[in-house]
Amino acid sequence: MTAEAGLAMTALNTTLNVINFVQGQVKGLTEGAFRVNGFSGAGFEAEVPLDQLVEPVPIANAQLPMIRGSQSRQHVYWLRYVRRGIGATDKKRVAVDLLVRFTTFDYVPKGGDDGPTDKERKILSKYPCWGIANVGISLMPTGRGRNPFNKFNENGSLDFTITAGSDGLPHFRIEYRVQHGAKTLMGTTIALNHNDVGAFLVHSNGSFEIVPGEGRTDKHFRITQLSGSVHNRPSAPPLTQAQAQQNGNARIAVYKAKYVTPGAISAALAADEYEHKGMRVLGFTGMGSPEKITVSRKRISAGHVATAVEDQGHESAIRMEYIRNGSVLGRRVRTKIRALLLLRFTVVPYLTDPDAHQKREVVYVDGVRYTGFRNVSLTVLEVGKGDPTVVGNGGRNYDVSAVKNRYEEESVLHFAPFVEEIDGQVGSQIRIDWFAEHDGAALRSRQHSNQGQMRLGVNQSGSPVLRLLDTDSNNYFTVIG
Repeated sequence: MTAEAGLAMTALNTTLNVINFVQGQVKGLTEGAFRVNGFSGAGFEAEVPLDQLVEPVPIANAQLPMIRGSQSRQHVYWLRYVRRGIGATDKKRVAVDLLVRFTTFDYVPKGGDDGPTDKERKILSKYPCWGIANVGISLMPTGRGRNPFNKFNENGSLDFTITAGSDGLPHFRIEYRVQHGAKTLMGTTIALNHNDVGAFLVHSNGSFEIVPGEGRTDKHFRITQLSGSVHNRPSAPPLTQAQAQQNGNARIAVYKAKYVTPGAISAALAADEYEHKGMRVLGFTGMGSPEKITVSRKRISAGHVATAVEDQGHESAIRMEYIRNGSVLGRRVRTKIRALLLLRFTVVPYLTDPDAHQKREVVYVDGVRYTGFRNVSLTVLEVGKGDPTVVGNGGRNYDVSAVKNRYEEESVLHFAPFVEEIDGQVGSQIRIDWFAEHDGAALRSRQHSNQGQMRLGVNQSGSPVLRLLDTDSNNYFTVIG
């Protein structure tokens, strides 16, 4: 891995981990393995000189040390690669589903004797000094019953490398090289030899895109945002040297609560109905845990009011798949209905309201930070599509449909959320009830309905987790990242 001119190698974390995957089917008419090489842990250093972030430098000291600040955003994208055959074999041959993850963060001037003056701090607060960390590409889990990504046992490889770029704001360029060997079956060519290269860009505002103008990359790859969002690059409010020193000495206190009483809850809003060939999906938006809770160490005490602090939370998402096919209803039923869904939310901590000394404490229960969920929504996944003016009409065959309804069976899938406190589990929980009804298709399937529940909460490490609570939920839903 190299760094381009203008951004020194010292500004790039070179402790890069290479991830290797190989896939070939056990059974098949042909033999061959397709290899995918990803990576993880790439990023800019936590401390860099100012001239690697801003050009031209607005103050005299171009080597002013800049360190990682308090702002950060996490981003996850679904990157899908598809290779199709030729002629009568124009089917998906290789389909690789990948997750691209990275974190964007702000840089602030380093304090101390060599730090900037108050005037320089004010000047720098107007510049978008942001960096990127923890960039990685890895395989994404797929839903149950899917073919492995090397469907026809092709020989080939897909390799990714990453370099730092400095034309404009600092960013990353992810380059790929893909190779496919020709494939013949009983003397007939079913896939041609294929070699190609291309690139993507990772920006410090959370954007991940194909390098503009690369039509072949546009044809074979699709990008879908799962969590995080493209943002501006706000600067932290300028602090004086004294304030910076005070913040550097600050410590976060912990309030160890024994009892938690939730406050008022705002009702969720119905999301816009999604309809495709008779399949309707009714989700929701705007759901959230209580804005305020009351915490105490003793049951009889009045307790303290704590507030959900969204600016200290982080956005996250869970991708789900609803599927109804023969494996669920029985061998005689071939009707296939599928919906790709995205559960988005912000995980937030709770801090006690300021006391007379303006002191606040973060709430913990049983050794785990008490968290809530804000801005919770469950909708059909907005899958990235190819631009017809770039990929052509044939290129649309590489798109993924968020909802499939093979026989256009009249169906509805409905979700309703509720906030709960569950004994033995820390944090506010979001219970999601679901109901599905299918009218059946003449001579193909029968009418039936199902319902169940799932719950969004945190595990013992404080990470978000979606639990499927009953048999129908486990039969019909797959949580796939």
